[in-house]
Amino acid sequence: MKICIPTSEGRLCGHFGHCDSFTIAEVNPNTQEILNIEEKVPEEGISCHSTNWIAQQGVSKVLAGGMGSGPLMSFMQNGIEVISGCPELPIREVIEKYLSNTLETGMNSCAGEGSDHKHCHHHGDGHNCRG
Repeated sequence: MKICIPTSEGRLCGHFGHCDSFTIAEVNPNTQEILNIEEKVPEEGISCHSTNWIAQQGVSKVLAGGMGSGPLMSFMQNGIEVISGCPELPIREVIEKYLSNTLETGMNSCAGEGSDHKHCHHHGDGHNCRG
């Protein structure tokens, strides 16, 4: 199984489209063993729209802090499960907690009515992570 985590400075980045890279971990869910961890950046750069590239990497799960409805819907259409509200912990710790079923998640900081999300402004005028 492959897990993707939006990453900044070796930690889970709290906002999907605002990360520096994507960490893709290949894991054995039966033995809870991490087989491989690799940081990658799509050729076209990182944005809230990197979902198709992530799907092409063979990812089946995404562990994220906050993610807007656009990326969430795209992952759903690609058959990828998203677990949002993940804490900004070091990557290996996030993966190990997920595999041991001890990862505590909170609210998706990019979704919901009245959410004042301002973290994806660098993607162009009028863009936000909700759509």
